Amino acid sequence: METAAPKLRKRKAVEYTVDDSDPDETSPKKKPKTIAKPTKAKAGTSKKSVKKSESTEKIPKSKETKVSKSKVTKPPAENNDEVDLFDNHENIPNVWNEAEMLAQVERIPLQLAKNLIGLLTEGCTLPFIARYRKTAVDNLMPDRLQELHESYENITQLKKKVKSVIETLKKSKKLTPDIEKGILNARNLSELDLIYAPLKSHSLSLAERARNLGLEPHAIRALNGEYIDLNMLCSNNEELGTVDKVESHITHIVADIMYKDTRVLEQMRTLKEETRFTLQSSRTKSSTKEKVDDKKKVETKSDPETYKLYFDWKCPSHFVKPHQTLALNRGEDEKILSVKVVIPDWFYNKLERFCLSLWKSGFWVRKGLGDAYNRLIKPWLSRHVRHDLTATAQKEAVKTFTTNLEKYLLTEPIKNRTILGLDPGFRAGCKVGIINSNGEKMDACTIYPDLRQHKAFDPAAKQLKELITKYGVELIGLGNGTACRETELWLKSNNICDNVPIIIVPEQGASIYSISKEAQKEHPNMDPNLISALSIARRVLDPLGELIKVDPKNLGVGMYQHDIPPKMLETALDSAVEKVVSLVGVDINTASQAMLRRISGLNEGRARKIIEYRQENSGFESRAEILKVPGIGKITFQQCAGFLTVLDSSEPLDTTIIHPESYKIAKSFAKKIGVNLKDITKPHFPQLVESKIVMIDISQTSEELKTDVCTLELIINAFKQKKYEDNVITFCKPVYSVAVQNMDQLTDGTTLTGVVRNVVPFGCFVDCGVGDNGLIHRSNLGGNQTPKLGDRVAVTVIGQPKPKKLQLRLNAIID
Repeated sequence: METAAPKLRKRKAVEYTVDDSDPDETSPKKKPKTIAKPTKAKAGTSKKSVKKSESTEKIPKSKETKVSKSKVTKPPAENNDEVDLFDNHENIPNVWNEAEMLAQVERIPLQLAKNLIGLLTEGCTLPFIARYRKTAVDNLMPDRLQELHESYENITQLKKKVKSVIETLKKSKKLTPDIEKGILNARNLSELDLIYAPLKSHSLSLAERARNLGLEPHAIRALNGEYIDLNMLCSNNEELGTVDKVESHITHIVADIMYKDTRVLEQMRTLKEETRFTLQSSRTKSSTKEKVDDKKKVETKSDPETYKLYFDWKCPSHFVKPHQTLALNRGEDEKILSVKVVIPDWFYNKLERFCLSLWKSGFWVRKGLGDAYNRLIKPWLSRHVRHDLTATAQKEAVKTFTTNLEKYLLTEPIKNRTILGLDPGFRAGCKVGIINSNGEKMDACTIYPDLRQHKAFDPAAKQLKELITKYGVELIGLGNGTACRETELWLKSNNICDNVPIIIVPEQGASIYSISKEAQKEHPNMDPNLISALSIARRVLDPLGELIKVDPKNLGVGMYQHDIPPKMLETALDSAVEKVVSLVGVDINTASQAMLRRISGLNEGRARKIIEYRQENSGFESRAEILKVPGIGKITFQQCAGFLTVLDSSEPLDTTIIHPESYKIAKSFAKKIGVNLKDITKPHFPQLVESKIVMIDISQTSEELKTDVCTLELIINAFKQKKYEDNVITFCKPVYSVAVQNMDQLTDGTTLTGVVRNVVPFGCFVDCGVGDNGLIHRSNLGGNQTPKLGDRVAVTVIGQPKPKKLQLRLNAIID
C-alpha cells in the first residue's frame, strides 16, 4: 500500500535524548563474562535496531539544517513542546542514554534496561545475574539476557565510534552541523559508515569536486525552487566549460544533499522494512573454466559442484534460510557464485514522492534522486539487506554451535576407572595413553599393530595386553578417527577386549589440542601424538574438564563455524563453555586451571592464584577461605562463590549452589521445615525435603523470610539436588554395524546404526563408523522427532553415497 504525499511530509528523523550523566558511570568497570548466545553481531544489525514504533520517536524542535554555508529549509515542526536534543555536542558521550536506547532497540521496559546496565556496571557477570539476580531482570532466561547484553555492547560500541568520528572530523575541519546531526542520528555502525566513509577518503567524491568549483550555493537555491541560469555558470574552467558539465556537477551536489538528509535516511529505513527484496545467485564465468592441468588448479576451497543448487537460484529475502545465506556468502568469497539483491521499482517511486514533499524543485529532485539512487542508494540497500541476512545467519550459526557444544560438554563422565586411550592410525601406528582414576598419566607409548591382519602372531597385541595387565586397565577409549573400525576389529580378533570394554570416543580437536601451548604446559617435552592419546582417555573420565581445553571450533559441532568472524565466535564459545561450567559447578580443590578460569568472575590470573594457594595450604576448607587468595576481593568473591563448591567443608551449604549471601535465609528455611543441614550430603536428604515442602506456600514463606521467591526456589532446588546430580546428560555409546567397516561397502538401502554427532537446522549428522559422518536431512526424518546430540539412531543409506556426502534416512531413535 502506497503512502500519500501529505502524510509523508510529517515524517521526521528519530533522535535520541541527552544523557547528562558521567560516561564512566554507565560503562562497565570490566568486561563481564557471558553465557551462551549467539553470537555477538555488529551493532544494530537486527531488524529491531532498524525499525521502531513511532510512538517512541523523539521529534526535534524546528530548526534549519545547514549544508556548508547555505540553507536548505526543512518543514516546520508540528509540536510546540518538542525539545532540541542536540544543543550541546561538546561532550559526545553525554548525547546518548544507553538505558533508553537499549529499551527502544530491544523493546523492553526502561527500568529493566536500567537494572541490567546497573548490574553490569557493578561488575556482575551474566551467569551470576541469571542465577542470583533473577528478580532484578524480570526472571529473564539466560539466552535472552545474553541478547540484551550483546545489544548493550553494540550500543556502547556505536557510542565510542560516534565520539571518535566526530573528533576526527573536527580535526580535519570536515564537520558541519548537518553532517554532525546525521552522525548522531545513526542507529548502527553501517549507517555511521554510510555518512563517514566519503569523508575519510583522501580522494574527492563527485559532490566534493563540484563544491570545490563553488557550485554548492547554486545547487541549494535550485533545490529550493529558485531559477538558476546554467549558462551564466559556465566559464573558462575546463570543468565548467559546457552547460552539460555544470548541470552534472549541480546534480552531484543535489544527490549528495538528498542522500545524506536525515529525513530521507529515515524514510529509506522505513521503506526498507516494508519492501520484499529478492536474492538471486548464478555461477560465475571464472568457475566454469576447465583446469588445464593439476598443477594449475583453480584456487577455490570447494568443488564448484558443491554449489550446484545455487547456480540459478532466487528467493525472497525473508524466506532465505540462515544456512543458505552462509552457503551463498562462502560461494561468493570463493568466486564460484555471483549474488545480487533485486529491488522492486516501487521503492524508488515512493522515495521520489517523499523527496518531492521536502524540496520545491521537482526537476532537481528527480534529477538528483535518480543520480543518488543508482550510484549510492541501491548499493546501500544491497549492502544492508545482505548485512542483515548475514547477521541473522551468523547469529543462528552461533546458536546452533553453542547448543551442540553445551550438550557435548555435558557428556556423562565415567569415574573411578583406569582408562587406556587409543588414538588409531595406519602408518604412524596407534598411540597409547593410560591414566589413573584421577586423570594422571601412568604410561604413554606407540604400538604398531597389523591392522591388515596378515600376521599369525602380532607383537603389538602382546605389548598392549601386557600394558593392560600391568596397570589394571578397566576401560579402553578408542578414538573415532582414521583406522577406528580396523583397530576395533584388530582388538576383537586378538581377544584384547574380552574382559575390557571398548568405548568409541569422538576425537575431534584432540590433535589440535596436543600441539597447543596449554598441552605443552601440562605435558612438557612430550610427543604431541601421545598427548592426543591421553586426551582421548581423559574425555572418558572427565569430558567437561578435557573438552574445555580444546578450541571449541575444532570440536566438530555446529554449522559453518569456520565462516563466522573469529572474535564473534570466540566470544560466543567462551560464554557457552562458561555457562556449562557454571551450571555444573566445580570442586575448588580438584578443578584444573582451564576449568577455574571459566568460572563466573575468574580469569587466567585468578585461577592460577587459586591453584597456588591450594597447593601451599593443602586445599580449601571453606568457601570463605577464597577471600584469602591474593587478588580476590569482595566483588570477585560475590561473582564466583556460588559456582565453586568445597565438598569437605565444615559449612554444609558450601557443598551446594546456594550463594553465601543467602546462607542465613537457607538456615532459617531449614529450621522452618525441620531438617538438619548436616545431613545435606546424605542420600535421604532430598526425599526428606520433598516431603516437607508439600504444604509450603512459597510466596508466603518468602515474605516471612524477607526474601524473594526466586532465591527461595533456588534454595529448595539446592536442598532437593541429589549428590553428584549436576545436570549431566547421558551420551549414548555408539554400537556400529559389525558387517560394515567403510564407505566402499555401502549401497542403496544399507541399514546402519550410529550416534548423532551434530544437530543443525536442516538436519543432523550421524557417525556410523564408516569414516565420514552421514547427513539425515530434515526431509528424511520421516515425521519422527528430531534426534538430539548423542542419540543412537538406526538409519538407511539413500542412493549411491560416492562421491557426494553420505545421505541417510532415519528409521528410529534407539533408546
